[in-house]
Amino acid sequence: MADFTASWLTMAFLAAPLAYYSERRYQGLPELPDQAIDRPLPSLSIIVPARNEAANLRRLLPTLTNLVYPGEIELIVVDDSSTDQTALIAQSFGAQVVHLDGLPSGWSGKTHACHQGALAAKGEWLLFTDADTFHQPHGAAQAVAYARTNQLDGLSIFFKQVTSGGLDGLALSVAFAGLFVSLGSKNSFINGQYILLSRATYNDSGGFSLVTGESMEDLALGHLLSDSGYRVPLLRSDHVASVQMYRDNSSLWQGLMRIGAGSMRWLGVRSIITALFITGVMTPILTLISTLKQRKNRRLALFSWALIVFSFIPWASRFGSAWLALLAPLGALFVQVASILGLIQRLFGRGTPWKGRRV
Repeated sequence: MADFTASWLTMAFLAAPLAYYSERRYQGLPELPDQAIDRPLPSLSIIVPARNEAANLRRLLPTLTNLVYPGEIELIVVDDSSTDQTALIAQSFGAQVVHLDGLPSGWSGKTHACHQGALAAKGEWLLFTDADTFHQPHGAAQAVAYARTNQLDGLSIFFKQVTSGGLDGLALSVAFAGLFVSLGSKNSFINGQYILLSRATYNDSGGFSLVTGESMEDLALGHLLSDSGYRVPLLRSDHVASVQMYRDNSSLWQGLMRIGAGSMRWLGVRSIITALFITGVMTPILTLISTLKQRKNRRLALFSWALIVFSFIPWASRFGSAWLALLAPLGALFVQVASILGLIQRLFGRGTPWKGRRV
């Protein structure tokens, strides 16, 4: 048991500098300038894949209809076989609705919806965004202007994450810190909550038709676009948009199962770093239990917990409150268990339940 305790302490001590590294990777992302755009921009199509998203659309669509964009803009909601009022709400806000009936074999729901939306769109630029996002008036114009100024094929943005400040903030701060740990010097990661691509890039690359059956379509698409030589960088911004990914613990659990199992395929060997990192963040729990059982001095266990807490303050602050860092090891335990169960279900061909389907 003593050997296990020493190993757990070592992992915790390694996890703290990795948390610092993940923060540096996040801060190293280019930041989208927050500036007024006073020149004409090419036409833009905003595509929202939506399956039973009536509640979210009531919050999202007013923010999209109020966008300040110096050019033609169209709003497309792709109703992916919804059983609620998704289509009616979209129409009430003046959106063009693309109705889908069923899912073709080999496609995931989101990839199919996004691709059908792209086929229906007329804009020179395509913005794919999720139904649980909220957009600021000048964000889309700033994104398109930045892409054109820098001669990019597109871009993606990691923006403000809204949480309840409870379990969702705790778990997501650990999960995203783990994701940024795995980012190498060649960053092919894009955020599926906000993907902007030129029409030419989408058509020439094949877009979402490249990743038809992927549950983590953003990681897959970013990887394939990068390998094909397209310039679609990930930026950060707190003024373009925000997102609240999960509104209850059940959807949080299912979401982490899906992310944990699906991300390993596209992160490659660097997913091992993520797994070891999250295990290291969790190990102060195991160390404390071990020292309690052995009735040994618990100072090292408490010190390892404090080290993890200190290293997680930036990530916890980003996901609700710096105080969440106090419970980072418990958040890592939650993420680890969800990821392992998601991976087991994937290996046995069951998939993870998500929006009425298994992915």
